[in-house]
Parts: sequence; structure tokens; C-alpha cells
Amino acid sequence: MSGYSLLNDIIFKIVFGSDSSVPVLRALLNALLGLQGSARIVDLEILNPALDKEHLLDKGVVLDVKARDGQGRLYNIEVQVGPQHAYIARAVYYLTRLFIGQLEKGEPYGNLARTIGISLCDFTVFPDLEDLHSTYRLHDRRHDRELTDLLELHFIELVKFRRDKPHELRTPFEKWLHVLKFGELYEGEPALLPEVLRQEEGIAMALESMRKAQASDEVRELIELRLKAQHDEATRLYYARQEALQEGRQKGLQEGRQEGLQEGRREMQVQTARQMLEAGLDWASITRFTGIVPGDIES
Repeated sequence: MSGYSLLNDIIFKIVFGSDSSVPVLRALLNALLGLQGSARIVDLEILNPALDKEHLLDKGVVLDVKARDGQGRLYNIEVQVGPQHAYIARAVYYLTRLFIGQLEKGEPYGNLARTIGISLCDFTVFPDLEDLHSTYRLHDRRHDRELTDLLELHFIELVKFRRDKPHELRTPFEKWLHVLKFGELYEGEPALLPEVLRQEEGIAMALESMRKAQASDEVRELIELRLKAQHDEATRLYYARQEALQEGRQKGLQEGRQEGLQEGRREMQVQTARQMLEAGLDWASITRFTGIVPGDIES
């Protein structure tokens, strides 16, 4: 086994965001969002099917999947395996950027379609919540009134998903979470895929697409290069922080020494003033020679 699961962002992009991924992505979205009846996605268009190799190694590049269904609804799906600073703010930013990008110049606001962001996170986003699936919309808390469903954010915390026994999986949502998190278990032996998963729409296709991607030398090279770029950036940031800490310590020591010298000099001036005062000198003379005034002695 290569060790790369569906949660690897490159594998995820190939399996769910390529030209041939429409049936798989459609099944995933219907399962994750619990869409039924007339709300189910039937027609789907992937808006960014290309894997941009030129910018793949750029710092901070996001391999998300954008799609539009037959009802005009827009989707932005991203997988994130590790905590990231201001991740919620980033999710809001990408959702609103997709939302405002709908209108051409002169088009009315009424043409804006519902836009849904889905973050598949293999880390804890909300430590105070037990639920692994959280949904957010614009809402008036005081009157418990929803403003609109035009913007909707889903955070699915895979780290909270504990069911790893296929026969215990009941819903399409649970089955897809199992495959997303443990799909590499079926990478080498397709025949071992349990029937309960094989019967779920899109899962067998997703795993077959994952196996093909894993077998590609080009894909493995892209993954290794991306991992190397991420490690290089992490190393750069680590040593930059260490250097900043060292500079801070040195500056603190220097400032501490200077402060100590100033305090020592001040104490000597006070002691000299006391001695001059005990010797009977007037305060005008003491202040002129030492800079000390009566209040300094008292303090």
C-alpha cells in the first residue's frame, strides 16, 4: 500500500474533481447533504476539473472541487487533514468568493444561486461539540429567524467518526465517511469490499479511481513533490520562529542589562545624596551634584 487515502488532497481532486468524476461527486454530495426527492442532485457540472500542476507547489494553494448542479446550486468541497490557522475564516472566504463570482456585469442580484461550502476535516474544528456534522447559515439569533439559505457552510469532522466496521454502517452518510477515512483498506484487494459498501452508489467507482491514481507514477510524483513543498515551508516557518525567539531573548537580555545598570546608577546617586544630606549639605547643592530631589529619598 502507498498509504495515500482519499483524504490526500491530490487523490481527492482526481477522484472527485476530474472530468470523469461527475457520477462519484454526485453520489458523495447527495450522501453528505442528505438530499432526497426533488432536492437530489441529478445533473452536475464540475467547474474546475483541471489539476493545475504549474501552481500545485505554490504556498497555500487549495485543491478544492467546485461544481454546479442542474438546479443552479453551487458547491465548493475541500478536504483538510491537519489544523490550519483561521480555518473557519478561510472556509467563509472561499464560499463567499464563489458566491460573488456568479454575477456578470449588469446582472441582477436575483440571479444569485444558493452556494454551499463543504469542509471535510480530519481534525477537530469545534471541540465543544460532539456532533461531527455542523451546518451554518445566516441567522437572526434574537428572533430565531433565518435570513436566507443562499449561503451555507458544512463542517464534517472526520476525526470524530469512530465507526470502522462496515456492517454497522446504516446511512449513505456513514458509508461515505467510512470510505473517505478508511478507503485505503480496500486499495489492494477490491474483492474484499463489503457488499454493504459495494451497493452504495458511487463508492466502488471512487475506490477504483483511487486505485488507478495510486498506480500512476505521475500522481505519486506529484504527491511527493507537494509533500516536500509543504515540509520545506513548515521547516522555513519553524526556523523563522526560532530565529525570532532568539532575537527576542537577546534583546530582552540587553534591555535587562541596561535597565540594571540604570537602576544601579540611580541607587548610587541616592546613596550619595543621603551621605551628603547627613554631612549637612543643603538640598540645592545635593540636587546640583547628584540630580536627586527630596522626594527620591523618601520613595
